[in-house]
Amino acid sequence: MSYGEFNMNVPESEVMWWTGLMEVTEDVLDLLEFCIGNFKSMDQAFSAIDGEGGNGVISLREFEEGLQEMGCKKFKGKNEKERVSAVFRYLDPGGEGSVSRDEWGVLSQLWCEYQLCITEFVAFLTRTFGNDLADSWEYLDDDGSGELTCDEWVDSCLALDYFGPAKCVFALIDNSDDGAISLDEFMVLEKYKKKSLSRGNSVPSSAVGGAR
Repeated sequence: MSYGEFNMNVPESEVMWWTGLMEVTEDVLDLLEFCIGNFKSMDQAFSAIDGEGGNGVISLREFEEGLQEMGCKKFKGKNEKERVSAVFRYLDPGGEGSVSRDEWGVLSQLWCEYQLCITEFVAFLTRTFGNDLADSWEYLDDDGSGELTCDEWVDSCLALDYFGPAKCVFALIDNSDDGAISLDEFMVLEKYKKKSLSRGNSVPSSAVGGAR
């Protein structure tokens, strides 16, 4: 209504807000990937950092300590402190020095987009190779080494004419963060197969942010 001048008679409470994966930094996506692999929702991740009986906001120090306590190694390296601070600043757009549960909610929007991207990818594989994901793996692991690096993964996806966010899918599968995935790790996509089948062959585009 504000930008397209469409006549939309929809209450704001029924709008599902969405944020595209291309709209944020890789470090924000790293945090998202860690939380997807370790929590059932971003709200649960917030509660883990805020702590039992928390005050509903997270300071930078609480954020740093929370990541350490949860065993997040996504930012390990000489620039760890700067990278964590940059993610915190993204979550604190007002610059108040704290992140509220509502501000943290932008990660829930990204979570929805991430889950959709995975579902779209699995739908693509089942349309291309059939219902057995092991057949997809045989193609992707064309040298039969039993594992794929990120570069090999992206090259194989491009060879399949898949132009979606392949690196995001790889990052979710690589739950060990060792830079490579095995068949066992790849088969985590099985849990997304029912979702992809229920969507049918027509899956909405997720290239831009906004509302759905």
